[in-house]
Amino acid sequence: MTRTPYPCWGLKLPEAIDEPGEVVSLLLKWRKDDSWLLLGGPAAVSNEQLWTAWLALTSRFANSNMRANTKDAEFLRLISGTHQIRIGFERAGLQQGDSKIWLIHLPDMENKDIRNREWPKINRNELDQEANRLMNVFNATLVPHSPMPVEESVERLQLTLESGHGSDCQAITRAAIAHIALADFN
Repeated sequence: MTRTPYPCWGLKLPEAIDEPGEVVSLLLKWRKDDSWLLLGGPAAVSNEQLWTAWLALTSRFANSNMRANTKDAEFLRLISGTHQIRIGFERAGLQQGDSKIWLIHLPDMENKDIRNREWPKINRNELDQEANRLMNVFNATLVPHSPMPVEESVERLQLTLESGHGSDCQAITRAAIAHIALADFN
């Protein structure tokens, strides 16, 4: 797995979300394209989880076997570990009471042939500028760290942890990655 941080930005909202649909509508109105989406705070577990979901998304997109009609909805579904799009939005999407959310960018899929796929070229400076613009739309402040596994992630995504490992960070990350792998079976 790449050591390149996944292009995502943690956002601290000025107050907890009352109407998730209104926040999503703001993003849909102001984003440049469908490569930008929002995840509920606990749904983003780690860079490894986000890259795994991206790889799964690019594979499904290249093979024309996505269950959702859009890449952003498919990404949410995969993060949620389910074949049901509605449940994907419920688990990984924004929820009432969320005050921390993740702004996610889906890098371009430059080569549709998965055997010859390379890691995407990311212009972090350009993406940071766009993320900052969108952050201002939400009147949010930047959370100064990458996604981290937390106990709330286990509950929100309904992760199954390995027995005997408790809820340590590595166990949560492994469970989140397995969750993505099993998305089409659950």
